[in-house]
Amino acid sequence: MNLSQRQKDIIRETLSLMAEKGLGAVTMKEIAKRFHVTDAALYKHFKGKKEILSGVAALFEEDAKKALQAVTGIAHPVRAIRAFFVNRCDSFAETPALALVLFNQELLNDDSFAAQQKNMMELHRNAIHSLIKKGQDQGVIRPEIAMEHLFTMIMGGLRLMVHQWKMKKYSFDLSREGRAFWDSIEALINPGYEKS
Repeated sequence: MNLSQRQKDIIRETLSLMAEKGLGAVTMKEIAKRFHVTDAALYKHFKGKKEILSGVAALFEEDAKKALQAVTGIAHPVRAIRAFFVNRCDSFAETPALALVLFNQELLNDDSFAAQQKNMMELHRNAIHSLIKKGQDQGVIRPEIAMEHLFTMIMGGLRLMVHQWKMKKYSFDLSREGRAFWDSIEALINPGYEKS
């Protein structure tokens, strides 16, 4: 999904509105009002709320691609995975409404949204698998743990932590907790782990 700057602005503002009112309470009329435009003007940019929500996922995927690209320059694979993990925690912490959209069960029942999420997960899986393999080859990630299991521990753990944060109404510092959680993961997967 190629988004114009105006569409990205609308998506970000919609996320702010969702953080205030909740996903279900936000309508196209309210979004248009927030932008001081008519409903018709808003519909020139998006066919409806569902398309805006797909835009949220597209923006998150774009951000994930940038984060993955940034970590490719980190030579140590465990540090690279950590940098990506922390980046994802920080993204959710900066924009809590992302969790409302990306982990919404009703949206995940929509085929096009689910396909978008699946593509994002494959992007994450391929990049993390590559780093895990590199780490196992270098002896800094335990080779006896299957790559897919390590991926599930890392990204599944992140997803669960964000879900708990959302369920607890964002009452804990996700960025700090994410870093502490990563230390625990690293202690399990890195045979030479020493807490810094």
